[in-house]
Amino acid sequence: MTFLESGITTSALNPSRRCPYSSFVTAKLPVVGSLLVLLVAAPASAIWVPQNRAEFVKAVEDGKGATTIDKLSSDQPLDKVYALLEEKVSSCLDVKVSRTANVGYVEHSSTDYNPTVMRVGKDKAEFTLQLQHNPRGVGHTPPPGGLYFMAADLRAIDENHTEIVLYRSSIGAKKIVESLTKWFDGDPAPCPKLK
Repeated sequence: MTFLESGITTSALNPSRRCPYSSFVTAKLPVVGSLLVLLVAAPASAIWVPQNRAEFVKAVEDGKGATTIDKLSSDQPLDKVYALLEEKVSSCLDVKVSRTANVGYVEHSSTDYNPTVMRVGKDKAEFTLQLQHNPRGVGHTPPPGGLYFMAADLRAIDENHTEIVLYRSSIGAKKIVESLTKWFDGDPAPCPKLK
């Protein structure tokens, strides 16, 4: 016995037996779809990320997100700390890390580490690390150079001591922080392994 021989009919085969709500559903479907898009897109577009170093430092000070502040001191003069930091940052942290993963298909991604070290006065210096992810995350507009990941304010306390305030993410920063801490102390430690 075939489907038609069974006596079962559908609205496609018998237009007189259409669902009484079909015109309502057909007419309202675009409106419902538009509302769903707005409800999903609104929170995604509301993701805020710092657009400059000052905003990042303020966000960390305010305890936003998974962040922390480390206060360090070095028994090295600022000039020595700055010179070593400038050397190590350019050779160790100014890199692009590419990854390939097989997750049911082959996925390629990369992170471009963009460090900056600069003097901001006779007794002060700044270090900043931004990360530019490819592909980038959905829902935010990263600043030029990438998302702010870390910043440090260095200040000479006297001729032989430097104070460092490190503003950073508390997730994924362990290896970089270990290397930075050694460099701040004047130890030319090896580069951290970045992922």
